[in-house]
Amino acid sequence: MAFTFWHLANIVTNPLFFNRIYIYFDKDLMYPMRKISILKLSLCITLFGVNLGYAQHKRQSYESIAVKVQMNFNANQPDQIYFLTSPGFQKKMTSEQFTIGMSKFHAKVGDWTSYEFKDENETGVDYLAVFENSRQIFSLKIDEQGKISRLNFATVPVVIAEKSSRAASNNLLKDSLDLWVERVVRPYIQKGNTCGLELAFIHNGQVRKYSYGSVKKTVDQLPDAANTIFEIGSVTKTFNALLLAEEVVSGRMKLTDPINLYLPDSIPELSFQSKPITLQHLVNHTSGFPRLPSNIFKGKIDPKDPYKHYLSDSLYSFLRHYKPAIMPGTVFSYSNYGAGVLGTILERKYGNSFEQLIVSRICDPLDMRNTSVTLNDANQKNFAQGYNEIGETTVPWELASLKGSGAIRSTLDDMVKYTCAQMEMRGPLKKAIALSHQSTFEGRNQSMGLGWRITKSGPNSYLHHSGGTGGFRSFVGFDVERKIGIVILSNAAEDVTTIGEGFLR
Repeated sequence: MAFTFWHLANIVTNPLFFNRIYIYFDKDLMYPMRKISILKLSLCITLFGVNLGYAQHKRQSYESIAVKVQMNFNANQPDQIYFLTSPGFQKKMTSEQFTIGMSKFHAKVGDWTSYEFKDENETGVDYLAVFENSRQIFSLKIDEQGKISRLNFATVPVVIAEKSSRAASNNLLKDSLDLWVERVVRPYIQKGNTCGLELAFIHNGQVRKYSYGSVKKTVDQLPDAANTIFEIGSVTKTFNALLLAEEVVSGRMKLTDPINLYLPDSIPELSFQSKPITLQHLVNHTSGFPRLPSNIFKGKIDPKDPYKHYLSDSLYSFLRHYKPAIMPGTVFSYSNYGAGVLGTILERKYGNSFEQLIVSRICDPLDMRNTSVTLNDANQKNFAQGYNEIGETTVPWELASLKGSGAIRSTLDDMVKYTCAQMEMRGPLKKAIALSHQSTFEGRNQSMGLGWRITKSGPNSYLHHSGGTGGFRSFVGFDVERKIGIVILSNAAEDVTTIGEGFLR
């Protein structure tokens, strides 16, 4: 840590400082050049005084900006914070990007209750900021014109100890697969912020299932493959895509259909240089829509359930004011909003809820009896308790008009049925499944099918998707050629993607 003017100010204002200076220079006066030594003392004290004044002025300048940032943050006015930033800052980030980011952050952490000076360093000044649901390092830098040139929040690292005892498991540790699963899952489940995990390994039509941990930290009960229900998060997008694929192979919709065909007439044409946004662009994340819409965090938001307020009127309101800025189909940009729009379009076309479509078109044909969006009384008792990144309990998420992006809840057994259907491409959905596996966009790092990410691994390639909500993580992946599949469900916000992809590479 660098020694700064503010550290100097703290030293100079300490009475012991002057005693130490006196003693030091009193010894110096024992030598012949007493006048020079006294001059040294006077000059030193003068410089300290100047530096003290500068440090105090600098601190006051930073404090005045920090107060404004906090005030506008709590007033849900990120645009007013953006107004305080420098031209250089604004070149790197547009007002809309800043507003979306700050609004999403506010929804996550809640109101800003207090802050205190922590440190000055080469990047500016750091404060310890306390929010309703989080503690953050608030970093601020101000340029010579008094404008913010750097503004950043970083979660205060929380050291989470491992579990004091060995988490339970049904892994018999009898063969190489058992040992492989144990080797990769054990470090995960022993983390203090995790709770339970289920894993299914599929090979040549044979399924091996493993359970670790518990359905709730206060209950000594392993997750049950048949009955324990998890939120699968963004794996929902593959269901959304399969619904669309079924419409396409049945001739009722086309991937090249402009989305305006299925939206209210009040929505203006959504196109860039006369090229419309199509259904395919929604499902392979090349529509140009943002990850989340700019109006999603307006008003008072419940940070524990941040999307439940976003109803269809808000979704349509964003579309009415949205102006495409890039050519559709040219750039991959992951969009939860785009998936929500697709789900809404499918609901509008058939006059049924997203859940009704999922159950009737996918779950019933595949005999997935415990997969749904809403939780009835029977499912509620089997719903695993979710935990956030630091091991605190979470509430079930409601996705409102964005259900197509991540609202499904399911069991391991049901997700195994879904994955086997994907691998074998059998049954009434086989044509739709085959279509969803076809690449529709080639990126530098990966390709996109309909909803599925396609990753090359040496001579092989595999399809996969991961998911996450406030208190859950999931992964589904498979290699059709090698006949290998993997399903992972966890009731903690600790990523499982690395574990899942490790079985497929």
